[in-house]
Amino acid sequence: MSQYVNESPSIQADVDAVNKIPIVASILEVVCRTTGMGFSAIARVTEDKWIACSVRDEIQFGLVPGGELKLETTICNEIRQNGKAVIIDSVIHDATFANHHTPAMYGFQSYISVPIILKNGQFFGTLCAIDPHPAKLNTPQISGMFTLFADLISFHLNAAEQLNSTREQLVEEQKATDVKEQMNKELALANEELNTIQGHLEGVINKLLESEEKLKQAIEVGEMGTWSINPTDYKFFLSDFVRDLFGFQHIEIQVEDVIMAINPEYHQALTNVLKNSIENKQSSSTEFCITNQTTGERKWVHATGKVFTDANGNPAEYSGLLMDITERKLDDLRKNDFIGMVSHELKTPLTTLSAYVQMLQAKAQKSNDAFTGNALDKVSNQVKKMSTMINGFLNVSRLDSGKIILNKQDFPLNELLQEMVDEIKLTAPNYHINLLPSSVLIVNADRDKIGSVISNLLSNAVKYSPKGEVIELQGKAENNSVIVSIRDEGMGIKPEHLDKLFNRFYRVETKHTQHIAGFGIGLYLSAEIINRHGGKIWADSTVGTGSTFYFSLPVEY
Repeated sequence: MSQYVNESPSIQADVDAVNKIPIVASILEVVCRTTGMGFSAIARVTEDKWIACSVRDEIQFGLVPGGELKLETTICNEIRQNGKAVIIDSVIHDATFANHHTPAMYGFQSYISVPIILKNGQFFGTLCAIDPHPAKLNTPQISGMFTLFADLISFHLNAAEQLNSTREQLVEEQKATDVKEQMNKELALANEELNTIQGHLEGVINKLLESEEKLKQAIEVGEMGTWSINPTDYKFFLSDFVRDLFGFQHIEIQVEDVIMAINPEYHQALTNVLKNSIENKQSSSTEFCITNQTTGERKWVHATGKVFTDANGNPAEYSGLLMDITERKLDDLRKNDFIGMVSHELKTPLTTLSAYVQMLQAKAQKSNDAFTGNALDKVSNQVKKMSTMINGFLNVSRLDSGKIILNKQDFPLNELLQEMVDEIKLTAPNYHINLLPSSVLIVNADRDKIGSVISNLLSNAVKYSPKGEVIELQGKAENNSVIVSIRDEGMGIKPEHLDKLFNRFYRVETKHTQHIAGFGIGLYLSAEIINRHGGKIWADSTVGTGSTFYFSLPVEY
């Protein structure tokens, strides 16, 4: 998607200047967290180039700092020409950009880009964000936050240029000290310059303090707050927003106070996150439910954290951002309840319809009515597809509401693999489906749910492979795991899709798959089941050759 080029010294200097701004990473994180978008960047845009200076990529867009896009393929080129921001909540509903080449080329549905204008009026580039899903961006709060961040970046760039210019002047003046008399004069001048520089530095420090205050304002606009923990005594510091969210009235906050506010079901998970982050100096990102200690109101929050170390590499502070995501979480719960209710209501008439079809099939068989029998077979297949789809939606709803329970037991995985092969052969007689021999593989897992994972992967192998091709299953023990592989000789999958295959509702849309039914929930459910068993699921593929899907289950000896 992007390419690296040998940039001119001036453009490379601009890229370096952006990356020296200490708050750039925080700005891009706030942009993503506030808008819910997966990609944000600061770009240097000239008359003929678009260069990424700094990037936050949570959607595998594929662009990294220093990467270049062709200018004519971007909307930023239009922003450079007219100096106006572009905000798109949903491309397909936007009259101006529904047929624009840029969204079609890069696959995004929501987009926001604000110009960065330097103090001298020169157009530097843009602060932008994209996501493959629609997002509510065209609001005073979001546009105001982006404008504030763009001004903040411009201020830092101007301040850096001023400091560099001052340093260069000082170096040149110091080089001119040829003789003692001239040296004395130059020293005097240098003292004056130093005083000037000190004044400039004081001004810069004041402006940096102002920028810090602006950053705090931006965080408040995004309904976020800050928190920090002292790794030594585990004392908490919470911003006013976080304090109000938790309902704390006192100033001194201990870890016990925070635990009291967090719902008990999240205690162990958050304890593990805290311990792992401090001991291994790793970043964290978690969602959990709290109860306001003053009002008793339940809230959902999303917390991100990072460990900062001292000069000796010891943890000095664990801090981050906390966002109120209650409305989003409630919307998800309401949506899942609705999906579950509708799916459940559809099951009853489908069950009745299936019974009537079976009765009619028996009657047609008895009367030797071949035409009616064939028609009823097709109806029966469609009813089964609808039942499978409804069961998929019900399982998604149960997963999100935590109602799927694993009934683990010890069983031989080899027998389950053979059962699944025998079952798929009944519905796919035109394929060569082989189970390779292996030693006895005993696992402790939910047999029915692991069976559904194998069935789903086998069905996909059949669905995406030409008739007559070979589908091969294998189970083997490796270290402390059992690994199952399912290989087909189908159309294959492009590399950029492999990491997204197990995302909820994700489908690879090509001219070869547009006529294949599916909603992108089978692999998502399979991944959730395997993850809840403590295993892993992944895929390898070559376009035109085929794919191999793997999953592993832990084995305790």
